[in-house]
This record gives sequence, C-alpha cells and structure tokens, in this order.
Amino acid sequence: RIRHYLTGRLLDRDLLPVTPVRSKEYSALCNVAEMTANDQFDMFYGMFKYNDQAKVMLNTMRENLARVERKIAAKEAYLSASAEMKNTDRQKLIAECRLLLREMARSETDSMKETPTLKRDVPSGTSSTKKKD
Repeated sequence: RIRHYLTGRLLDRDLLPVTPVRSKEYSALCNVAEMTANDQFDMFYGMFKYNDQAKVMLNTMRENLARVERKIAAKEAYLSASAEMKNTDRQKLIAECRLLLREMARSETDSMKETPTLKRDVPSGTSSTKKKD
C-alpha cells in the first residue's frame, strides 16, 4: 500500500494532464495520483515511518529514477555521436567526390591539349560562313 501512496505522491496531478486519448496504463497512473492527492501528508508519513520496507522502497525509487536518467543520457549521447559520424562520413564522401571531379576535369583538359585539332577540308571557292548582302 505504501508503494501506491509513494508513487501517487511522486506523480502529482501536474505531471499527468488530462488528455482526450488515454491508455489503460496512463489511466491507472492517473487513478493512483488522484487516490493519494486528497490524503493528508500526516497519514502518508505515518505509513512511511512505521513500514519497515518504506525506506527501502524510497531508495529503490531513487535508484530507478537515476537509472532512467542515465539511460536517457546514454541514448542522447549515442544518437548525437551517430549523427556526427554520419555527418563526418558524408563530408568525407563529398570531399572525395570533389577530388575525383577535379581529377576528371584536369584529365579531360590535359587530353584536349595533347590531341591535335582536326581541320575540316573546305573545298575551294566555298566558305563555311555565309556572306550577308
């Protein structure tokens, strides 16, 4: 019973806003918070003081909250590092493409310089450009 009251006190009504769609689990949490919201703190304190397991439960809840916070921090760090690695890989790929394009452009320019230009034979008496009257 102390577990429900401790959970209800921790949840508070402000943490559980009214929503148009509620899952069974969310409704159960709201019910626990509602059940304990109107109770006197002195009643809760009495249950806490005279229950041998209350301090153990409170410490377990602290440890669980700390574990959840560590998991959240680890997930955020992982996602951030993953995004950074993708960005770094993308930047490397773009740099490699630029280098290849430059090399292709140089190669094409060099091959154009080495290849002699072919002149078309134009029959005598004709011109490749038309004269304007």
